[in-house]
Amino acid sequence: MNVHTAIIKGPKKEKLQDALGIINQKYYSLIIVADGLGSSKNSDYGAKKAIVSVEKAVNQWRKLVKKDNKVLIQLIHFYWNLLIGDSGLEKKNCLTTCLFAYLDKSDKKIILGQLGDGLLLVKSKGETVFLKSTDDYNFTKSLGISKSYSDWNIKSINYDINDFVLMVTTDGISEDLVENKEDEFADSLIQEMIKLKRNKRNKYLNQLLVNWPTKFHTDDKTICIAWEKKR
Repeated sequence: MNVHTAIIKGPKKEKLQDALGIINQKYYSLIIVADGLGSSKNSDYGAKKAIVSVEKAVNQWRKLVKKDNKVLIQLIHFYWNLLIGDSGLEKKNCLTTCLFAYLDKSDKKIILGQLGDGLLLVKSKGETVFLKSTDDYNFTKSLGISKSYSDWNIKSINYDINDFVLMVTTDGISEDLVENKEDEFADSLIQEMIKLKRNKRNKYLNQLLVNWPTKFHTDDKTICIAWEKKR
């Protein structure tokens, strides 16, 4: 599987509030993206702990006989609250969005999970599925505020492990993409990257974010794009 990422701090921002995690194991892969809310002074810490929490939650959830998505979400909240509580910081100062894509290589299933802003997109078996936030402008669902499973956008999709495209981004990117053209954006990135050597592709993505064409953009930007193509 090809997996390439980039993460940059927004222009004039004091610190990076996005966080990114990639876990690739024999039986599954996991991509996690978090975006700390700018109004929370320790949201960079909250975002980093969101990455750790999802990984810990998935590891415990995989041991269960009945793998209920609701239990997975409960575990994510449990670990995040535990880690923030242990830090001595207040939850209200660590608020963060949380997006993840869990790829089960045995069951050939992808679980997409979204709490708050951002974008998850999967293309496989001739179908395109994406989750994109519809949160109210003045309120973003996040770890530290949301407690209900219903606050999450969750979707499970069967996929071809030898032929798929997956993209996860924070809202610093997703909000600037043309609506219903997100899959074309992902395809165009892949077409450019396959022309490059593997060790040059992350740099290509990084330069894309540094030179982001939207004028006066200020937000952090994180992208992960993964794909496998039949030969």
